[in-house]
Amino acid sequence: MITTYTVADYTAEDTSVQVTYTNESGFEHKRTLNIPHLEDGSIDQDYFSEILEGQLRGVNNKVAIGAITFVDPNEVVEEPATEEAPA
Repeated sequence: MITTYTVADYTAEDTSVQVTYTNESGFEHKRTLNIPHLEDGSIDQDYFSEILEGQLRGVNNKVAIGAITFVDPNEVVEEPATEEAPA
């Protein structure tokens, strides 16, 4: 079960933020979440907290049924080679 997560730095002007969930093996699952704002443009912290808690429950539900992927944050991922179109 995932019990903690890390929210990337964000400002009041941002509309989304990346959240990283780490499992017991140190592997990560990342999601981008919308940041709710009030009419005056400030962040709705209460609602944002509810969103974060709900997403954590969702991640744990998906972990329980094996429907989520965690990756090794230290693994080097090679990009597939792209071929240039003939001129």
